[in-house]
Amino acid sequence: MSPGHYTARRANVDDLAVLRGLWQLERLPGYELEKRITEFHVVARPDGVVMGTVGFVSAGQQALIHSLAFASAGQKAEGWPALWEHVLALARSQTVARLWLRGRGAACWQAVGFKAATPGQLKKLPPVFGAPQNAWQVFALRDEAALSGALEKEFEALHAAQQEQTHRLEKQAAFWKFLAWVIAALFLIGAGWMLVVLLSNARRRNSR
Repeated sequence: MSPGHYTARRANVDDLAVLRGLWQLERLPGYELEKRITEFHVVARPDGVVMGTVGFVSAGQQALIHSLAFASAGQKAEGWPALWEHVLALARSQTVARLWLRGRGAACWQAVGFKAATPGQLKKLPPVFGAPQNAWQVFALRDEAALSGALEKEFEALHAAQQEQTHRLEKQAAFWKFLAWVIAALFLIGAGWMLVVLLSNARRRNSR
């Protein structure tokens, strides 16, 4: 069956019973992982039965993949491609530059391109993922320098747009302030003219 026949999605509380079983098979700390269920994604057969799961958590341009678990080697061979495509799509949607994996990792990770992290790459490992002294595998999704440049250009464009909007608002405020002064001046002129007229009429009446 091709990867298109399987569905990968974010896990939810209804999947907990199955996830507990998968974690137990892989001897993973299920009690701790339950608290992090929002990090997990699952792959299911067309009939809805969950075959496997993996954890995914991002920190800036980096993401950690952890706790891969399948019910059997056969189901892993069938469901893994769809789950990996889902992880890639998730990483790209979050503009992740690197995927990290603690330890040597299973053969499936090495098959898709994960390699031992270099000392230079380990300097970029987010502390929340773990200590750099551990063995780490890394998968580069895109060039971080190019991504940083694109983000910087986007920030500059946003800053320029904000400055333009501020300048436009300042011009509008100056116009309304000028208009208010004009109205006030006309009001004073009108009031002065009316006062002159009233005084002139009063003098005429007094002179009769």
